[in-house]
Formats: sequence, C-alpha cells, structure tokens
Amino acid sequence: MRASTGVPVTTGPISALAPAKVNLCLHVTGRRPDGYHLLETLVVFADEAAADRLSADHAGRDRFVVEGPAAGELDDADDNLVLRARDWLQTRVDAHSPAAITLEKHLPVASGLGGGSADAGATLRLLARLWGAPDAITARAREAICAELGADIAMCIESRALIARGIGEDLTLVDGLPPLPAVLVNPGVPLATPAVFGALRSRTNAAMPALPEAGFAGAGALARWLATNTRNDLEEPARMLASTIDAVLDALAETRPALARMSGSGATCFALYGDMDAARVAAEELAAVHDDWWVRPALLNPQAEVPLASEGAFRVRA
Repeated sequence: MRASTGVPVTTGPISALAPAKVNLCLHVTGRRPDGYHLLETLVVFADEAAADRLSADHAGRDRFVVEGPAAGELDDADDNLVLRARDWLQTRVDAHSPAAITLEKHLPVASGLGGGSADAGATLRLLARLWGAPDAITARAREAICAELGADIAMCIESRALIARGIGEDLTLVDGLPPLPAVLVNPGVPLATPAVFGALRSRTNAAMPALPEAGFAGAGALARWLATNTRNDLEEPARMLASTIDAVLDALAETRPALARMSGSGATCFALYGDMDAARVAAEELAAVHDDWWVRPALLNPQAEVPLASEGAFRVRA
C-alpha cells in the first residue's frame, strides 16, 4: 500500500527527540511459529535527559550524518536503522524528495533502551512530516513496521506511555500514569537481544495483570504495584550472560529507590524515586563511584499531567 500524498510537504529543517524506551515490566507469554516472541509490556519514555536527537531536511541527494558522544559506538553507520526506516518509508510514499538526516547519538548502543528503534521511530515521524505522508505510519502500518524493521519501532513512533502486546504491534495508549523520577544506568556491556531471548528458560509465562481501575496516586504507588505484580522475564537470562547487571542492581538498591529493575533485554537498569531531587542525588553518588558507567537522572513519562488527588485513575485507549 502506497501512502496518499494529499498532505502538503513540510519545509525543513525539522527535528525530533528519540527518547529512551524503558520497559517498566516485560512478560514473555509465548512464541509464534516464525520465531517471534509474544510479549506484554508496560512502556514509558524518557525526557530529553536520556534521548537521541534527529533532524531532517530536503536535499539534493540522500545524506546521513552521525555525531554526538555515542557516535563511535555504532559499528556500521551504513546499516543504521535510521537508513532502513528511511528506505522503508520511501517505498510506501508516492512522492518524496531526497533527505539529509543527522543523528545526534547520546544513548548507549545495544543497551535495552531501544535507542536504535527510537532513532528509527523518530526518523519515520520526521520524514512522514517532511514528505507530507502521515498516513504511511498510522496504526494500520504497525504490523508491517514491526515485521520489516523491528518489533520495538511501532511503540517508538508513539513515544508515550503504552502497553504493547504481540510482537509489539498491538498498542494500547495509557493516559494518567504519573511522571516517574528515575535514574538509568548502563554498565557499558552490550547485550544482543537475540542472545538474551536464546537464554530464556521459559517462553510461556503469565501475562501482565490489568492496571488497577483506581489508577495510581503517584510514582511510589506505581512502583509498589510494579514490584508486587509484574516482572521482567528477560532479566534472569540477561544476568546469566552479563553478571555486571547484578552489580548495577545492587548499586541502585543502595540508593534506596522505590523500585530497581532491568529494562528490556538489558543491560541498562532503572530505579524509580519519589522526586527528581532524590534521583539526581542518587545519580551523582553512582557516577562518583562508577565513573565507567553511563548514568543519567531522567524523568520518565514526562508528558503526564500530575492528577488531582481525586483524579488518580488512568485511561486506556487503543
């Protein structure tokens, strides 16, 4: 299906954040015959403190530049997910122009933060605007995006609180979750997602429970619910492959967070706190002791509006 070009193209340059994706929980519930694992995961995204940045503009020929403090971690810029996303969208758009894309890379690579997928999602958002083709990345395209580009990319196009099911294409947006002061820590040990899934002992596990109808009064209440009712099924196999994750979780526990857990397929871990001051203090303490770790205080789910005490309930919508 080729996208309609009834929407006028946008005059560049335009830019967007590609925020880190954090899996507050991740349940592996099965496996399809084609090898894709079935998941249920509650996902939130970080603010600009933990994000890559992309910009795009019309150009005489396609160009791609990678810069930023983590640019050197990319093995092959010519095989970047940004270019795969650009090429995929070009095949679905009736009219487009060459694009000059710049990726400012801040997130560590192969870290469980969905950095590559976030970059691809931001690329699709930017180029759909630049080429006047928003219909090309709507919900109808999710399954194709996940199957052809990567299972995390549809949720990274949304970049807001959601529940993802299936292989990542079945998304339910969640309104009303509180903003979450957090610290993100990556020990500098890359973990390949296929290897983590390959070490998984059980591929058929209990589903994620429904969110409580009453909602959450604040970050602490959500952290307690997560700790009691959910898990990350990939944490055990990731810790077997990279024992450094144990050291990260132990160090986070010493800062007395409301919850500390691994995100995604690792090796990045996160901890949740009552406020940003506590998160910043914890990040400073960790960075002082572990100067070889990537440590960032960040606000997760920054789009959330803090509800009134009588308005704590969340809303879900497909």
